[in-house]
Amino acid sequence: GLGATWEPELIREDYRLVAEEAKAAGLHVTFSPMVDLVRDARWGRCLESPGEDPWLNSRFAQAMVEGFQGKALNEKQGIAACVKHFAAYGAPEGGREYNTVDISRRRLMEEYLPPYKAAVDAGCEMVMTAFNTVEEIPATANQWLMEEVLRKEWGFNGIIITDYAAIQELI
Repeated sequence: GLGATWEPELIREDYRLVAEEAKAAGLHVTFSPMVDLVRDARWGRCLESPGEDPWLNSRFAQAMVEGFQGKALNEKQGIAACVKHFAAYGAPEGGREYNTVDISRRRLMEEYLPPYKAAVDAGCEMVMTAFNTVEEIPATANQWLMEEVLRKEWGFNGIIITDYAAIQELI
């Protein structure tokens, strides 16, 4: 529904209001936004995503982070945003949750990574890893993805967290 608006400014304001209410309730962090590119309607988490277009997802990722965090995180405004699920969680085989992602590096870089990059560029404080594999390596333990792309290439120096039981599921 959010993606159908094609209005990042509206989404920024919506997320600013969410952050305002969350801050008033004593929260400082949110496990959002989910900016996974989704093109298979069978995947059960489609409803969380802005959609299937890398450009639109990128604009919404930026707007959501800016809405949550405001101009500055402090005691009076903003909550820390956590972009998820890094990366390509929205491309599972057969639309099945927790499934393998078989995707070329070129497609990953051109279509699936831009929304996460937009969130990082907007200053998100946290990145949540995905359960799926990327190039047959679990994203949570994927050194190329976490170190080379996220840390070195994009310059992210915030917190990387895992989703639910991702560490145990590496075994």
